[in-house]
Amino acid sequence: MYYRLTRATLQPGTYDQAKETMESIRSKFSEIGGLISSRLVRISENELMGIAVYESQELLEASQTKFNEIMSSMGPYLAGPPSISHGEQVMAYDAE
Repeated sequence: MYYRLTRATLQPGTYDQAKETMESIRSKFSEIGGLISSRLVRISENELMGIAVYESQELLEASQTKFNEIMSSMGPYLAGPPSISHGEQVMAYDAE
């Protein structure tokens, strides 16, 4: 599995609108080829961490255009460009 980690800072006072926008585009994630799962975590008042899991690095790279198209609606809420990292899974734990 291959991961995209996205750290984004929201403009102050826009969290509620950003959350509503993310909820409204959630169903479009099924259009992203190779995407297994996606999580959005609020890590501070104005910071979010997105964790997306893909089947492979190649599928993540192939999905960039579609991903950017879907996420473009978040632009008005961002305080600046998000910080994006990629990497492969090296360990996992899941409670049964």
